[in-house]
Amino acid sequence: MLAFVILVMLGLFALTHGVLVASLAELAGSRAAVRELEVSAAAEGALQATLTTPPGPWMDSVVAWDARTVSHGPAGRTETFGIMRRLGPESWLIEGLAQMHSRAPARTARMAWSIDPLTRVTSLQGIVSVGPGALASIPGTVDTSDPTAVVAPMQAGDCDAWLDALNAHYLAHEVPAVATLPDSASPPGLGLLEFADALAAAPVAVAGSGTPAPTEVLGVCLTDEPWGWGDPVRPWRPCGALLPLRAASGDLLVSGGAGQGVLIVDGELTLAAGARYYGLVLSSGALRLEAGSVFEGMALAQGGVYVAEGATLRGSACWAARVLAAQRPALGRFVPLRSVGRVGPL
Repeated sequence: MLAFVILVMLGLFALTHGVLVASLAELAGSRAAVRELEVSAAAEGALQATLTTPPGPWMDSVVAWDARTVSHGPAGRTETFGIMRRLGPESWLIEGLAQMHSRAPARTARMAWSIDPLTRVTSLQGIVSVGPGALASIPGTVDTSDPTAVVAPMQAGDCDAWLDALNAHYLAHEVPAVATLPDSASPPGLGLLEFADALAAAPVAVAGSGTPAPTEVLGVCLTDEPWGWGDPVRPWRPCGALLPLRAASGDLLVSGGAGQGVLIVDGELTLAAGARYYGLVLSSGALRLEAGSVFEGMALAQGGVYVAEGATLRGSACWAARVLAAQRPALGRFVPLRSVGRVGPL
């Protein structure tokens, strides 16, 4: 009997030991799975953080297949990184990488689009692009003879970064004064950057009517003044280098003055009383130039264009490229390509 009891006890001990070993193995497997999920989630978090990273002028200097890495710091016990690899002028592979101790890193990636100033300018079909069927009335002066000319108030060297590429494009393609936008259903955007997103990206809003003028205090240009649109007439002054992004949620009347930069108007834009503007205009309504006003650059105006007698419209791809490049931090955001989705795990 004693021997039988001992055998039973040994059997129960062996069974219990086996169950314990199996439980420990399952626990270890569960912990490994949790760590795998944790590091994968950290990689996905790094991907999303990289997609929302404010870009900057450095993006234009990254050559195809080159990459830039940013550290997002630790996520718990995991170090996370974002990798931005340029595939083409406006196409990028955005990777999220997570590394936990000695474990193999987890990676995930998405294809994304980001604006390239040169590509956007050379994709425009005319000096002013309007919606299908929109009115184009031009009794005034229109100059499309040399979109790459560097003329005053632009200074020598202001267009050097893009001049060779612009010359190569515009020598091969004659640019008409007015072209038709391919899509009449929505206001014009900049590539995959939709009009509403570009409008929301502007750090300063303007409304109604006003006169743009530079504002200086003790030799410093105030950059957040709604009607402070740089100083194109006096480029040597503190505000001469300011190429701002301004937006209006409604019709906008510019009465006199001079400004430069990117102007986005959800409505009709009118330059009157001798107003001068240099740069790029996006408008969901019409672009109207009254007598004495001047616009140099390129524009997308869904509602059409009107150039009155005595007004001047001059095509300048240099101005458009220059101001777009200056607004790379605001407009150069990554737009994930929905048709491609995620690429990975890598």
